[in-house]
Amino acid sequence: MTLLREFDLANSGILSVGNSTTAILLSGETFTGVAELNNYPHVGVTVRASGDATMYFDFSVDGVNWDSTFPVAGFEVLAGISDFHTAIKLGRYFRIRFINNGVDQTYIRLATYYGNNFVPSMTPMNQAVTIDTDATMSRPTEFSDEVSIGRRSGVSNFNKFGYREGLTAASGEQTIWATTTNFVPMTTASTLTITYNAATDGLGTTGALVLYFSYINSDGITQIGIHTLGNTGSDVTTFTALGINRCAVSLSGSANHNTNDILITETTGGTTQGIVPAIQSTTQQAIFFTDSNSDAVTKFLWINVNKISGGGSPRVLIKAKVFNRQFETTYEVFRILIDTGVENTVSIIEPIGFALSPTDVLYFVADTDTNSTIATVRFSLREYKRS
Repeated sequence: MTLLREFDLANSGILSVGNSTTAILLSGETFTGVAELNNYPHVGVTVRASGDATMYFDFSVDGVNWDSTFPVAGFEVLAGISDFHTAIKLGRYFRIRFINNGVDQTYIRLATYYGNNFVPSMTPMNQAVTIDTDATMSRPTEFSDEVSIGRRSGVSNFNKFGYREGLTAASGEQTIWATTTNFVPMTTASTLTITYNAATDGLGTTGALVLYFSYINSDGITQIGIHTLGNTGSDVTTFTALGINRCAVSLSGSANHNTNDILITETTGGTTQGIVPAIQSTTQQAIFFTDSNSDAVTKFLWINVNKISGGGSPRVLIKAKVFNRQFETTYEVFRILIDTGVENTVSIIEPIGFALSPTDVLYFVADTDTNSTIATVRFSLREYKRS
């Protein structure tokens, strides 16, 4: 009976006092456990905390040099979510590191166990699955769908759509977005100036009342911003940005859309950074800003070229360019010449994907040999957080 009880305890888990804690951490503080050596081959940690955090498993062969950290980028621990992870320890020293990434904690419950035969559990059908979850999923899943509806944290889908009407032969390369100027990537963060028709949009009108921004902040990190329009026709945001992935009308009057164009420029440099065309309620621009803590993979590209009016069959050169903010260099990464006398639509499904590095800005331009041409681009990608 004694041997059986000891076997059961080893399999169910022996609590590590030195690597368990309930002592709250202030913002930016770290709990580092003690170096422990035992013969149990597996280690498992369960944790729940009031704020976002990152957790690391550290291993050492001598208890001094911590040469192995699992995973390299750490486990993402979300506020108020019970989380657990397991690892093969072998006979090495082990310690836990837990970093509070947010505001001061109000509680933390972290417990570490040693044992044998720790295996991933089955995750319930109604529970969100993070990209570092130690679990076998018990439901049939479609990865892209689950990313789109928010059931996979740390990864997101993004669809971009843009068009450029009235392309002219004499203008050279023209950015594919719903305005007549060309895109210039920002190199210094700035507030944004929003220009609108105060008679139709803004406070007291039937048009757009509130705007939603998905933007890149001064550190290159994706943020969400909300701006309530005033009644003067020109507002300045409270946040600073390095670029806009999307601006959309999040609240409107009885018109149910923005009645006139809403133009967004950088306050400092004055360059155009986005436009919400009249009645369309969201930006129309074939531009994507990669988060500085993320990688992105573009999977799908669709291009259409046509003549708006008059005769002729335009030949249009479409290019994709990438501006990398880290190196402040622009690269041409794709081009295709579309002869509308032969075809006007090209669709590409990239089998391995086109990778974008942190801080990359992807945008498209068109160069036509015929006036009154329209070019339309749609692309989709998936963005993965590094930590």
